[in-house]
Amino acid sequence: MKNKVSLIIPVRDEESSISELLDSIMAQTRLPDEVVITDAGSKDATVRIIEAYNVKRCPVRIIKAEPVYPGKARNIAIEASSHDLIAMTDAGIRLDRLWLEKLLDPLEQMGGADIVYGSYEPRRDTFFKRCASIVFVPSHRSVGAKNMRSHFIASSLVRKEAWRSVGGFPENFRAAEDKIFMESIERKGCKITFAPDAFVIWDISSNPVRLFKRFASYSYHDIKAARMAEWHYPVARMYAAGALMALLGTAVSGWFFGLIFLGIMGRTFGLIWERDKRGVVNPAKFVMVATLMVLVDIAMFAGMAGYAAEKLMRKRCI
Repeated sequence: MKNKVSLIIPVRDEESSISELLDSIMAQTRLPDEVVITDAGSKDATVRIIEAYNVKRCPVRIIKAEPVYPGKARNIAIEASSHDLIAMTDAGIRLDRLWLEKLLDPLEQMGGADIVYGSYEPRRDTFFKRCASIVFVPSHRSVGAKNMRSHFIASSLVRKEAWRSVGGFPENFRAAEDKIFMESIERKGCKITFAPDAFVIWDISSNPVRLFKRFASYSYHDIKAARMAEWHYPVARMYAAGALMALLGTAVSGWFFGLIFLGIMGRTFGLIWERDKRGVVNPAKFVMVATLMVLVDIAMFAGMAGYAAEKLMRKRCI
């Protein structure tokens, strides 16, 4: 008997990308048995576009919620879903036509898994996106005989029982809620498997302003979630070392400023060598990657400053 599966999606103000996602759902070789979408307070045409798809051959149900973060939006959709198997993706995604079929393969062939991770690829249709993907999209890793990028919540499938066993997704964070959920699943001892051939295309930030805003928000919510060890602390240490070199450059010798430059160049070279070896011989790509790398760092510090300012304001109001 074919497993029945609900596909859930959180959205908010996604009129520019939702049609591509819905079209890719309708083009699946294995259609979901239902699509449940939580709209978290869209003010654009997102809801109208989704409602137009109710006439298509796959039932699309939309739940209109107040403005909430993605974790709560996912919880609302999962709770309202009709089936035990929950496939998850996001707006800003295009599904490969075999995505759901391949995502279900490990369950239908072996059974027993509580969560299945598919893979993803960043969209690289512009020079900016190609460089941005080098800065913050991790490399493939070996899973069995294949390489993939795993642990991406927008390319995954979970049993509702496993979702419920860890209390669902955290609901108070704009970022890190997916990592917290996945770590909770692992700590719970749930059975995890992978589907390298189930992949989606993720449309990453398309300009520097959006990139900055996104990472400033990620930084703020990572701090709020007490998750500074992986990102904030290492970057802060590098800049503390850079500040020391600048001080020595001012007080002792200008050669210390050269060490700052070499540090930035070395870090840039390492990213490109790991994720796009051909890029190390492209001066334009090298400069763009270095620029975006520093931009993301500045966004991280902006998020830290925003969190500190908010905390200070709350203390003054007490």
